[in-house]
Amino acid sequence: MKALGKAYKAAEASTGEFKRLPAGGYIAEITAVEDKADKEYLNITFDIAEGEFKGFYSDDWGKEHPYAHSFVRSYKDKALGMFKGFLKAVDASNSTQFEKQAEKGLPEQNLVGKYIGVLIGYEEYRTNRGEIGQRTRVTGTRSVQAIRDGNFKVPELKRLGEEPTTNSPVPGFDQLNEAELPF
Repeated sequence: MKALGKAYKAAEASTGEFKRLPAGGYIAEITAVEDKADKEYLNITFDIAEGEFKGFYSDDWGKEHPYAHSFVRSYKDKALGMFKGFLKAVDASNSTQFEKQAEKGLPEQNLVGKYIGVLIGYEEYRTNRGEIGQRTRVTGTRSVQAIRDGNFKVPELKRLGEEPTTNSPVPGFDQLNEAELPF
């Protein structure tokens, strides 16, 4: 093994555990916006802007893993209500007029540096090893004032769906007892 030198000496020992952002409402600053025009959505990256967790994603890990602190807002026709709600929250938090500008074309890079309230929750997922893990997800956006006022509900853990179970000998059909037969 090679000599690890000064970098090793300066490194803090780690157990592999990391501090997690608790589920709840946070005031966030939009740090990057990418328009995926072919799929009609904005990919929005953020960092926590106030409070105990200010700058939570500003470390090296956060910089290398922007997907861990980003969310998508679709502007497809069927999602315009959610997109409009997002812009209203940005406008209420920053005294901007993105909601009005969106009809004629939104300069999405103007969202960078703006503040918004985000609701952070967790969801279960299946890892590559088949284990169940948990990851952060933005469950909604609110105005900064709504977060300050506590006008939100803390998101509950979104669990993986239960595996379907059946005692039917034929897949896709449920076993019925005689009392349930319609004839």
